[in-house]
Amino acid sequence: MTRIITDSLCDLTMDYAKEIDIDILPLTVRFGETDYTCGIDLKNEEFYEKLENDPHHPSTAAVNPYKFEELFKKYRDAGDEIVAILFSKHMSATFQSAQIAADNVKYDRLYLIDCQNGAMGQALLIEIAVALRNEGKSAAEIAETITSLLPKTMTYIVVDSLEYLKRGGRISKSAAFLGNLIKLHPVLQVVADGARPIDKVKGKKSCNTWFIHKLQETPADTNYPIVIGHSNAPQRAEAFQEQLREAGIENKMITTCIGPVVGTHIGPNSLGIGYIEA
Repeated sequence: MTRIITDSLCDLTMDYAKEIDIDILPLTVRFGETDYTCGIDLKNEEFYEKLENDPHHPSTAAVNPYKFEELFKKYRDAGDEIVAILFSKHMSATFQSAQIAADNVKYDRLYLIDCQNGAMGQALLIEIAVALRNEGKSAAEIAETITSLLPKTMTYIVVDSLEYLKRGGRISKSAAFLGNLIKLHPVLQVVADGARPIDKVKGKKSCNTWFIHKLQETPADTNYPIVIGHSNAPQRAEAFQEQLREAGIENKMITTCIGPVVGTHIGPNSLGIGYIEA
């Protein structure tokens, strides 16, 4: 059997992971002196409530190597193949933890993939890997396909408020104040070494329009889903999905709630998409 492993940065819920038969190893988020296990004792929606109301700005910790080693050994000893698709190594130490574990386990049917992405893009690659596994593809075939799709995996986020970029030291207080005053929303692209600003839009309506123009300019491959991510704004995501349909976008669509690592920087009410470029 082929086992698919990922981390909680993919933003898929633990219940959904059971439904599609994958393993999600959770990161840890800390508020003050209290640690929470992402997706287990702190759901993504609950995280945003704490982000807005807790006096402490959160920090996150990677999955430790022992957790990976424990799971890798379990499946190795069962004779299973393993594909682990993990958050970009440049943005989290989680991939390095998995690499340490893999070096200790020494299993030639274990494939580690740095997805060079996160959030919606990572969730999308997991969905594709699950579909390939369900078609009966081997771990080697799944790893080859996922690796080939990495350069075509596009992830974009439009940030609702500059407040959280300011808190994380990404922008100055004056820039945040001015940007919020004129209702400016930065557009970020998630790439291998982080989230880089590529554009800015003014007003909430322009945010959705930007995504639609991007999908018209560089269309999504209709063989794969589009993942819509929101930071605790499900109604906004639902309305956006309807707009995509009205614009003639026919891909299957999956909605996720963006988790603590990305959410710490973008704050609530932001919106993003992940897709495979045609």
